Amino acid sequence: MGTYNTDAQKAIITEESRSSIKNLGDTITMYPTASSVYWKGTKMRGAGKHEGEVLIKNGYFITKNKQIIGGHFIIDMSTIGVTDIPEHELIPRKNLNDHLKSSDFFDVAHFPIAVFDIITIKKSTQNRLRVSGNLTLKGITKTIEFDALYTDHVFSTVFTIDRFQWNIAYKGDIINKTLVDKDLELTIRIITK
Repeated sequence: MGTYNTDAQKAIITEESRSSIKNLGDTITMYPTASSVYWKGTKMRGAGKHEGEVLIKNGYFITKNKQIIGGHFIIDMSTIGVTDIPEHELIPRKNLNDHLKSSDFFDVAHFPIAVFDIITIKKSTQNRLRVSGNLTLKGITKTIEFDALYTDHVFSTVFTIDRFQWNIAYKGDIINKTLVDKDLELTIRIITK
């Protein structure tokens, strides 16, 4: 089975963890329209790729002593779409967007939102953070851990997740499931107020 070749870190994925964060502290809200989540996926053995965007509906970070300690973000899965098929190619663009929203992938009709709840944040350097949180996609919650940067009101990270952990796959046998590589790259940029 092929994997997507990228320099992006691989998020560590484990079973769902319980949060010990009490919502005590200040909140920093975000600018949803200025923030972004970009995705990139490849076809089997690098035969092609697609990339696109999904919008963050709303969210906030929790801070204590001016340090981020938690957060909560809601992603509007109905906005998932491809950006690498030109807008004038209406039919191919619509077909792929509909396919992404179908039960083969994100099943948006049944799971219209995804949620990311930050459990812990450890500061490793002045601007570098180690983030751990629960990601809920298609009703499945797993804990993911990754590195991120936070400078000048901008939280940013790039990492890959194994989409099979959230049952994001064609139905059928392993051949059908692996028509698209298992690694999904996410580039996240959150602008805070």
